[in-house]
Amino acid sequence: MEKSWCSTERIRIWIQCVWVIGVLAAMVRTAQCESVRAWPGEFLRMGTGARAMAMGNAYSAVDGDILSSSYNPAGLASLRGRQIALSYRYMSMDRYFTHVVFGSRIGPDAGFAFSWLGAGTEDIQGRDRNGNRTGNLKDSRNSFGVTFAKSLGNRVSLGITPKLSLWKLADDDAKAFGFDIGVLVRPVESLSAAFVVRDVNSRFTWESKRWNDAISGVDGQTMEKDDKFPLYYTVGVAWKTLGEKLLLSAMTESVEDNPLGCDFGASYAYNRMLTLRAGVYNYTASGGLDYGSFTAGFGLQVTGTIGFDYAFASDTVENDRLHILSLVLTYGE
Repeated sequence: MEKSWCSTERIRIWIQCVWVIGVLAAMVRTAQCESVRAWPGEFLRMGTGARAMAMGNAYSAVDGDILSSSYNPAGLASLRGRQIALSYRYMSMDRYFTHVVFGSRIGPDAGFAFSWLGAGTEDIQGRDRNGNRTGNLKDSRNSFGVTFAKSLGNRVSLGITPKLSLWKLADDDAKAFGFDIGVLVRPVESLSAAFVVRDVNSRFTWESKRWNDAISGVDGQTMEKDDKFPLYYTVGVAWKTLGEKLLLSAMTESVEDNPLGCDFGASYAYNRMLTLRAGVYNYTASGGLDYGSFTAGFGLQVTGTIGFDYAFASDTVENDRLHILSLVLTYGE
């Protein structure tokens, strides 16, 4: 009898083909690029949550977790009960990074989440063209998202996250609207594979009369400028073994003409209360900016409802160290 198009063997072959093609395409683009570029919306690509960061940020193929709203919206389709996660990242140079997300299961095969991400810098010294101080400035960035995911049978899930991002720099404001889309495939019970495209159609649109006056005189027209986000592609796999006590994950990420990055992570549930995690974040062969860092952390399930996660990672800014704390509340699992 001819095998079904959705048989386990054929799905496994398709996943392997997509993986190879994606990696080869990204490697070709990486070989052609000469330098690392900075792109708008970088705060959306820094990762969220101590649980994921401790595993090297390799979280796009991990499902059933509230953090899927950031890494792969499709993973939210298997969310258990209702979850709330609050995360804070300690950073140097007056920088801050906060993430809050609430999600819930909808029926037997769907889930949703509301999320907020805030980042920025306090007390930036403002100066005029002559170098004289004009006071302190503030760089504030916020992003609000709504995630919806649904399972298509037992093997495939789809998800989407529309996002509204706001940026306030001194007296100027910008906003951007875009979305993330993700696919999660489970060829066998213990293995999952993911493909995600993030920041689709996103661009910051600046409106500044101050810029217009400085550049083109006093014609009274408001100046507009667009900063387009790069498309952010990720391909990942996750494998559970040893009775689901050990989780291994890997992810490749490509952002425009930046070098291809690779993330690796592992998580081991020592017992019902303690989980140990480690990983490698954003490893590249370029030897340049963000060429990779080791991460580590742990999770404590204080009660059946309350969980606490911690992650440590190095920071490329002044060779600093990052400390990420998260509180996760789970209800009705």
